[in-house]
Amino acid sequence: MAERLDSPLRREQIAEAALTIVVRQGIGAVTVRRVAEAVGISAAALYRHYKNKADILKAVMEEHQELFMSNVRLAKADAKGPMDAIRRLYLSTMVLVSRYCALPVVFLSDVLWFEETQLRELKLKHHKILRDLLIELIVAGQKQGEIRTDIRAEEIFVHFIGLVAMPALIQARTPEDLDMPRQTAANWELFAHAVAA
Repeated sequence: MAERLDSPLRREQIAEAALTIVVRQGIGAVTVRRVAEAVGISAAALYRHYKNKADILKAVMEEHQELFMSNVRLAKADAKGPMDAIRRLYLSTMVLVSRYCALPVVFLSDVLWFEETQLRELKLKHHKILRDLLIELIVAGQKQGEIRTDIRAEEIFVHFIGLVAMPALIQARTPEDLDMPRQTAANWELFAHAVAA
């Protein structure tokens, strides 16, 4: 009987296995064989869906984007206003960062930016979606008087990304230097104070 790799749970297991390898051994150590072993399936079964490291990393990035977009929908649906939506999105993003701590390593790797152009294009596409969504929320917050207007939405967006990127990088490389829940709460408090109208 063929092993099923198309279920959400199995895709999640593959993503987590690949990212664990990235954290422990580096991005160069990601192979179909190693990921298959980590997930507990045969390499042949995994090869039918993923031919190489680039295919696996693409699947990881798509899985992450799916989870992020689900968080966007929830944040917008439950929010009391734009700033609350940004807060909810930040908190859910930091949960993803904690869970997939190797993603910053992947996103900043030479493999993504120089060796595998389809991965770079996918990352840029996902970044544009994130940028557009957040700028839309920031502009709405500015129009409603929640967010200051003396700084452009584009600069506030870059500041917001810093709230995610630096803790993510620290956690990926020296997690003992970071209390993620505490840092997340502090980052949000500082950001909310800095951008408040």
